[in-house]
Amino acid sequence: FCSERQDAIAKMQQGFATCLVAAAVTASYFSRQHAFLVGSAQQQTGRTWTARSSVNSPTASLRGGARRVSSQYSKDVSLVGCGALLAGIMMLSRRRTKQSSTARHVTLEEIGNITLEKVPAFWRPVMSCARARRYALTKAIGRELESTFFLMAINKDFIKSKDYKAAVKMFPTSVKVRCLRNNLVKKAMEGTDWWPIAERLRGSNVYVFVKKDADLKATIEAAIKMDKRYKRADAIAAGIEKLGSAATMKFQLKPIVGGIMADEWNVIEGEDIPKFKDFPTKTELIGRIAGSIKQVTTKVAKGVKQVPQKIAIGIKKTVEKGEEDGKSVVGDVTP
Repeated sequence: FCSERQDAIAKMQQGFATCLVAAAVTASYFSRQHAFLVGSAQQQTGRTWTARSSVNSPTASLRGGARRVSSQYSKDVSLVGCGALLAGIMMLSRRRTKQSSTARHVTLEEIGNITLEKVPAFWRPVMSCARARRYALTKAIGRELESTFFLMAINKDFIKSKDYKAAVKMFPTSVKVRCLRNNLVKKAMEGTDWWPIAERLRGSNVYVFVKKDADLKATIEAAIKMDKRYKRADAIAAGIEKLGSAATMKFQLKPIVGGIMADEWNVIEGEDIPKFKDFPTKTELIGRIAGSIKQVTTKVAKGVKQVPQKIAIGIKKTVEKGEEDGKSVVGDVTP
């Protein structure tokens, strides 16, 4: 909520800016009126004294000096009016762009029912519109992370705007590619399993949110294609060298910052991202496991089928051998 003091200061600034704008308009009006009156007087008397006086005449010099003074006066008034107008506009624009506090009316019943559990994590005594937008964006990032299967961060420093737009179109339409502030992403990762990659988020990054494992292969292929087509490693090195800040940088910029996969929560280095291009999906894994189980079942079934056959053949041969030796019981043949 805005305090009475802040409201009084804001109203005073707005009133002062309005006065400046009004003064500018008034000065402009009087400047034009003065120029019109002087012009009319000169138009009426100009022909008479110009015809009768020469260039060296004292009267002509006096009248010419008066005209120059009048013209200078008009210019001064115009400059003062322009200055006042600009000052008023600047104060009004500053008033609009300043982080003004927002107020929401609540009832006594709502105040009485407030508990610590109901207080938002981002609560502040004074909440500006800009801060409210940042907190809303942080919450949106957190909701996006809850349904994300794979998250990848790609550096976009020293890349042209048209190349960046073309690179974004390389990714599948089913994934989300967003340029976000690192601080907001880190804030959204606090207290979650995504936090291990937060320490590596440096520079200007683009975040790729992959929802399904079926899109992982196409996403990594797009990242590799972007890296090769625009020579990201060479562009970053050339940009750092041009700025001359390589010796003062506390971290190393990489074309692909890294990634992290849900359920694993291990940070994947940027150099290892291409290895996951052939990462099998759940459907492919289920198909492989089903095929393996089917093969094992077939082998077991064949083995089980062959065991009785071998036993029967062995008993038959044993009986035949006993009969040849004059024995009628299998136990007499094979003790």
